[in-house]
Amino acid sequence: MNKGGEKTMPIKCPQCGMENLDGALFCDECGVSLTEAVSQPAEVSPAEAAPAAPVGEVAPPVVGAIKCPNCGNENPPDARFCENCGAALTAHAGAPLPPPPVEAPPVAPTPVEVPVAALVIAETGTELPLDFTKGEVLIGRADPVSRVFPEVDLTPHGGHEAGVSRRHCRIIKQGDQFIVEDLQSTNGTKLNGRFIPPNQPQPLKDGDVLELGAFKVTFKVKA
Repeated sequence: MNKGGEKTMPIKCPQCGMENLDGALFCDECGVSLTEAVSQPAEVSPAEAAPAAPVGEVAPPVVGAIKCPNCGNENPPDARFCENCGAALTAHAGAPLPPPPVEAPPVAPTPVEVPVAALVIAETGTELPLDFTKGEVLIGRADPVSRVFPEVDLTPHGGHEAGVSRRHCRIIKQGDQFIVEDLQSTNGTKLNGRFIPPNQPQPLKDGDVLELGAFKVTFKVKA
């Protein structure tokens, strides 16, 4: 009821027939202007009439009110158009919240292959680790022209001068056992001072001495 004691009358939209609140400037349903619409009286029962806020008190804010992005007016939660300026609210009403960021599961560190054996150069004491990730290790000299790239390249350690072939020999790991095989090298391979026949694998154990041509190394098994 207004100040003169008369009932408030909803404004019927001339375009879609939606009944809007008294004082609305634009239709909540279609957004058409209501300033020139003819207000029609409507019977409002006491049960339907919302109690007016007591004089001197501020009405509590509407829960879920939609704030107009154009003029800032707060509209009812189900409003599709701003009651003040008529701007569309459909793009803002009930917009879903962005999903929370998904944390990636921790990545387990890649296990590092620990060398289980090495070759110790007799002259310098330099230790060359043997990586048996592929099950065997090729020993020789790198040659980009021939596309030979052994796992153990003895070129920087004087392998060429000592008569080491590009593909001189290989050491194979089978379980806890090791085997050495000469690959038809030019100057041959010795095991503890004795030549081993080409392409005939021989058992190799910790402390054995290998001679690739004149290049001498000691086979060492890691604890």
